Amino acid sequence: MKRLVLIMMSVAAILSGGHDAHAKKAVLVTHYGSSDPVTRAKTIDLITEDIVAAMPGYEVRDAYISPVVRRKLAVEGVTKDSPQEALVKLCADGYDSVYVQSTTLIDGAEMAEVRAACRKVAFLFKQLKVGESLCYSPEDCQTVVDIMAAESHDRDEAVVFVGHGNMLSSTATYSQLDYMLAASHHADFHVSTIEGYPTAETTLAQLKGSGGRIRKVKLVPLLLVCGNHTKRDISGEFAEKLNDGGYQTRVEMRGFGELDAVRQLYVSRVRHLVGDE
Repeated sequence: MKRLVLIMMSVAAILSGGHDAHAKKAVLVTHYGSSDPVTRAKTIDLITEDIVAAMPGYEVRDAYISPVVRRKLAVEGVTKDSPQEALVKLCADGYDSVYVQSTTLIDGAEMAEVRAACRKVAFLFKQLKVGESLCYSPEDCQTVVDIMAAESHDRDEAVVFVGHGNMLSSTATYSQLDYMLAASHHADFHVSTIEGYPTAETTLAQLKGSGGRIRKVKLVPLLLVCGNHTKRDISGEFAEKLNDGGYQTRVEMRGFGELDAVRQLYVSRVRHLVGDE
């Protein structure tokens, strides 16, 4: 009901001539969100700031996809709009051309939510364009693989990037990244997931293929932020499975969004979306 009221207010603003005569353009950056202020400052806040710096002349705002994160932050006195709420507010403020870029890594359920939100309010805008997830095309995946392959490691150590994963077909993106690493001759680099495929067991089988040369494993979160999934799932159950398999593990406590190269990919995404590239 709250969203419906906001939409009706925006439509009323349009009908009453609330929009400026000149086009007003905005970029909406949609993050899954995080309730951890430390990792937020190192990742998603920096991505938004980088886009602000790269897009002079555009209003840049952000929104959080996760209702759970939004509710938790609200209790702490931090207000974050959902994508739909943010779009409605942009309309009410007179922005008629809006470019929506999500910071989701794969084209999964969160990306579908962003597209659905945009479809619901598309009639409010002269132009509403939605960008793709970071790993959308094979070319996108190869670019990400090149960044992953720069991860440092010891000689007798494998690097395993661990993403969230899901039970949808989009979890195949992780297998694609894993295959591309092997095809790029990075035999000691692997990709696994917490809740999808490849699994920890799949990765263990790959590690056994080293013939005993690999004794240690560096676990690197393939997650935009270094939050509970890293602290609880990767450092916990996932690492324990590899330890039980005979490997000494260490966890890189760093969100993927802390890498400048990753943040610049999102900046490039926005520039391409608005037609500047």
